[in-house]
Amino acid sequence: MRFTGTLAAVLAMAAIGGGAWTQKPDRDEVALHAAMKKETVDGDLKGAIEAYRKLAQSRDRAIAAQALVRMGECYEKLGDTEARKAYERVVRDFGDQKDLAETARTRLSALGGLTHPSGITLRKVWESSGEPTGSPSPDGRYHSFPDWETGDLAVRDLATGQNRRLTNKGTWKDSDEYAEASAISGDGRQIAYAWCNKEGFYELRVCGIDGSNPRTVYRDREFGYWLEPYQWTADGKQILTALMKREPKEHRIALVPAAGGPARILPIRAQLPWYPSLSPDGRFLVYDAYGEKPNERDIFVLSLEAGQEVSLVRHPSSDWGPVWTPDGKKVLFINDRTGTNGLWTIDVVEGKPQGIPQLLKDGLGRVNRPNGFSQQGAFYFSTNTSVEDVYVAELDLTAGKVVREPAPIAPRLVGSNSAPSWSPDGRRLAYYSRREGEKPPTLVILSVETGEARDVPVRLTPEILALVRWFPDGKSLLVSARESGPVRQVAFYGVDAQTGDHRLVRESPGPGPVGAELSPDGKMLFFFTGGEQELWGGVISRDLGTGQEREIARVPGILPGRGSAEKAVSPDGRYLAFRSPVDESWTAVRLVPTTGGEVRELYRFQVQSEPALFGQLSWTPDGRNVLFVRSTGKDGMPELWRMPVAGGDPQRTGLSMQGMRVVAPHPDGRRIAFDSSQGSGAPGELWVLENIPGAAASKAVAAAK
Repeated sequence: MRFTGTLAAVLAMAAIGGGAWTQKPDRDEVALHAAMKKETVDGDLKGAIEAYRKLAQSRDRAIAAQALVRMGECYEKLGDTEARKAYERVVRDFGDQKDLAETARTRLSALGGLTHPSGITLRKVWESSGEPTGSPSPDGRYHSFPDWETGDLAVRDLATGQNRRLTNKGTWKDSDEYAEASAISGDGRQIAYAWCNKEGFYELRVCGIDGSNPRTVYRDREFGYWLEPYQWTADGKQILTALMKREPKEHRIALVPAAGGPARILPIRAQLPWYPSLSPDGRFLVYDAYGEKPNERDIFVLSLEAGQEVSLVRHPSSDWGPVWTPDGKKVLFINDRTGTNGLWTIDVVEGKPQGIPQLLKDGLGRVNRPNGFSQQGAFYFSTNTSVEDVYVAELDLTAGKVVREPAPIAPRLVGSNSAPSWSPDGRRLAYYSRREGEKPPTLVILSVETGEARDVPVRLTPEILALVRWFPDGKSLLVSARESGPVRQVAFYGVDAQTGDHRLVRESPGPGPVGAELSPDGKMLFFFTGGEQELWGGVISRDLGTGQEREIARVPGILPGRGSAEKAVSPDGRYLAFRSPVDESWTAVRLVPTTGGEVRELYRFQVQSEPALFGQLSWTPDGRNVLFVRSTGKDGMPELWRMPVAGGDPQRTGLSMQGMRVVAPHPDGRRIAFDSSQGSGAPGELWVLENIPGAAASKAVAAAK
């Protein structure tokens, strides 16, 4: 049915804010109604455009965005190219108004896409076996990176494709120390790099570009939980570095003397600053940090002379990875407000923004990090080529066949979603969506009935969110989080599904516990523990009401980092299924009563001859089968199998997909949600954006370096 005239205007107005039928409309709502009547009933397009132009300044973002979209449509009817500007403003400034932003993107696509500066080129310069977490040399000839074959620091000649190691620690058997992030000095003669030492914390080291004269310039166990050098000062005397403390959690940005000595902590007030960059004259520091809302990151500038912090870019989406251009006149940053990751710039004068951000290039894929500029103004960044998504299929488990083929559930940010979990009533599906490279993923809840995907504003940065389970009331979820440093400590939190508020459920004093499962009634937590040198591990139950813990079983081969997701509690809460080694040749799926008792072996697999088992165990809702993933398909393709609890051989379900891992059965027993990672462990890529207008360093600056 097609709505016309005043009825269409009234229906559109009712959609604004969701409450126009039940509360008195404000002045802007009345004005929007009048403008829509002028457009649709009176046919006065020019008059409607002027009315929409005024409403585009409304403080109500939904009204402002709708006014811009309708203004663009009016311009299109008039054949006026101003339509593009209206749509581009919606995409640029109103990404939080998802439906309207999507409408604007669709119209822009029909008009030829977003406007980009002419002459800019984008090319891939390296497909690496791992993420190239380093920086380009000033002339763009070399790029530093950690060589994960040995853990050594290395450089790559981007012209010849040759790699050269700068350290020589030996093999992983010889030493478990390793290099990570690094930064090449402004004169191209030295490299600062993070080194995880044999004591398990990071220190900052410096060596020549040829690997000569290696030395430690910063060593602090307390603030060495994580460490990352970003940039050298122009005079080569200091290194801009991120420092992290484990307990209590604290993240600092500091200038570390290249010759060694105390670090200068910079007075940043913004919460959890990341990706800092010094202006070429050394007077200003730009970085991304949390803005006004939990899941939003904004760009800030700190005057190192006055100590004043100002907001440079503020937007409802996430702005991150800011870098000064070599000419010192602009800041480049990453944002997904157009629907894909893009590179944007904003003019900066004396540390303050000038004008509005401008898009340089969109459609960049999964950007991991900004790597930096060459003096010629070429910008280098790395991307992640792996793709993971959440799918839903319908199965007939008895017949062992797929009734409805898998379909991706994510309405946006395809290729970045994982770890599905159905709510107890089956009406919502929670999962993680990775938005910003290695930064913590966003917890998302999808309504099955409406298709609406809603972000849950969880503030657990800089920890990495991993596990997700629903509490039985459907109002909160259990998540696990761990730090990104070498110790990998784990903690479990209850997260409110609406507000994102979190409460600590259990924190580990050591490297465990490994994974966790929640009882169906939400009263008990089950996890494994085990020391690094222990051959046996404990299956632990924790009463969430009293905090009392006890060991319900002791089994071989449960060590931190092994089998962390390979366990599941039965629907009636009576048994815990898990996988653990039997010996070097065999592994088994076992059952243990959740109240303690005899461990029963359900099925044994021979490691050498049987196809690999991996991924998360789960139960069918009727409690009759344990589901597991086994690489028995064509060319080792993962397949979903069911294992009868009453006994008997495992049976195929008919479901198979590359990279299938976390499997979540729907309460109806037919639908299955699962994630599939295709290209996991795939090469990282290094890209360069060239010919950015005005980005190159001036001749005087280049000569000085």
